[in-house]
Amino acid sequence: MTDVHKSCSFLLEPWLEFHDLLAKHPHLKRVLFDPVTGLPTAPLLFPRIESLLEERGEVSLLCLNVMKYSRIEEIYGWEIFDEVMREVAASLERITGFELRDTDIVAELMISGNSLVVLLSPPRTTDGMQRDALDALARRIESLVREDLASVLDPSIFPKFGCYVGAATMLRDDNVRLERLVHMALEAALADSDLRECSDGECRKRRLEQIIQAGDVRTLVQPIYRLSDLSIIGYEALSRGPEASEFERPDKLFKVAYDSDLVVRLERLCRHRAFESAATLPEGRLLFVNIEPEAVADPELRDIMLSSVVAESNMAPSQIVLEITERTAVEDFVAFRATLEYLRALGFRIAIDDGGAGYGSMQCIAEVHPEWLKIDMSLVRDIDTDDVRRALVATFVTFAERTGVKLIAEGIERAEQLYVLREAGVEYGQGYLFCAPQTPFPADADVTPAL
Repeated sequence: MTDVHKSCSFLLEPWLEFHDLLAKHPHLKRVLFDPVTGLPTAPLLFPRIESLLEERGEVSLLCLNVMKYSRIEEIYGWEIFDEVMREVAASLERITGFELRDTDIVAELMISGNSLVVLLSPPRTTDGMQRDALDALARRIESLVREDLASVLDPSIFPKFGCYVGAATMLRDDNVRLERLVHMALEAALADSDLRECSDGECRKRRLEQIIQAGDVRTLVQPIYRLSDLSIIGYEALSRGPEASEFERPDKLFKVAYDSDLVVRLERLCRHRAFESAATLPEGRLLFVNIEPEAVADPELRDIMLSSVVAESNMAPSQIVLEITERTAVEDFVAFRATLEYLRALGFRIAIDDGGAGYGSMQCIAEVHPEWLKIDMSLVRDIDTDDVRRALVATFVTFAERTGVKLIAEGIERAEQLYVLREAGVEYGQGYLFCAPQTPFPADADVTPAL
């Protein structure tokens, strides 16, 4: 059972007694419509379900789950996820009267959730809904909604979502409360959608294995600037999967890698590509290379890091900053620190990514004692208008001054953010205000903004 399924099951429990409550207090209905999609929530389906069970003895339904493949709200803001849910609801509305009948009812499972319910009207040609026909309908709805989303969502956003439809039929049972029958049917439909997602997961794992086997990963770089004069002090190496594919973005690439136990293999390939690109790194510049926490435990990391740098890039370790990402928590800090200290002894420097966000960020900073610390874009995003974010960044500046850590602000997109960061004392930064990721290595004149 997935986390989404568990949370939905937990939230379904309070429906017990809800039917009677609505009957006694009909004014509650107006607060049971989702503000994003405008759809009713599932408790409002109960009268129709009760009526169908009395008339037909059974009711069939579909559950459409919208899965997020990356940190959507954190990276793009909650508005993007709301947009997706509105488009899913609109897609179901567009196919009502075609694949769905006018008498089918579409609802949200719960307010501001990620699952929709379709209460199906009775079949026209048979006494009951046949399972094969129900499954075929679920697959058609799933395919149509995916096609619709692909046509209306930004191509960079669409691959970050999955859409899976599960189906179930509930039978009348006078010994079981209506709410319990609905609960069990929705759990069965959610479990069915989970199976669909798991099946897709196996396909994604095979595709990622093919990518790794073919070495189909490329490196882009993004400059890191001294904010006072916008001089370039280094570049971050950014891994990308096959262009225009669902694996192009690193968040999807590594999520599938973690789900499929392929992190170490993928990390080795990305590191290899980054060091290859570093052969043309401009003199005097640093190269920031992302390292996953799980990859720090790679038994080959200690042995191959120095030889890889020399063989593939002809760089000195002192030019390379190993940037520890925070996609997962560090479970064994003793072993983690031992590996990092070994790499430090070879001359590498350490950075912590996503400062102020992620899994145990503050503990990681305290345990690792990095030379560099990146302030997460979630703190930078509204720093010019948000006093709390400004105060948090000021705390990082004070910490950096006392410990000698160098701060880099990530995700700078507006001149107003740059002004506040300079005033706060943040010395370095990167972001789309200055330069989007480029192929290695752009000329300084091409990536030095006139601000």
